[in-house]
Amino acid sequence: MNPQLALDIQHNAMKKFKQRVDELLTDLDTSEAAPGKVGRDRLTRAQLGSADFKEAQFLYDSYAAVHDELENLSKALSAQIEGMGLAVHASRVGYANLDEDIKARMRAVNAEAERYYVVGRDPYVQQPDQPAGSGSDETKEQW
Repeated sequence: MNPQLALDIQHNAMKKFKQRVDELLTDLDTSEAAPGKVGRDRLTRAQLGSADFKEAQFLYDSYAAVHDELENLSKALSAQIEGMGLAVHASRVGYANLDEDIKARMRAVNAEAERYYVVGRDPYVQQPDQPAGSGSDETKEQW
């Protein structure tokens, strides 16, 4: 195959991929799962019953934990999708050819994504006492 043609095909594939990533980011930002929207309309503890009702407290604590994790997931997903779009752009033009503001945004997005990364939840991280590729029961329980 002609190397120039191969590069053109790859460029078109990356361009389509970037368009899809941009669409996903737009869809996420306008959906109820957007990082700024997930935190709205939270239940208050009083909405679940009196303080004497211990099961209501357990339910509220569980609800709050799940809600917090969903907010974190939404923020992490948004950062990862934006980072993917920036990486596709950088692969097309070359990192050395990026504007300083885009490089700074790439660093900021990377820092944002890393803030939500929890090693213990990553099934692909090899634990010191496990063979490669196996997930621990502890990791599975955290989900």
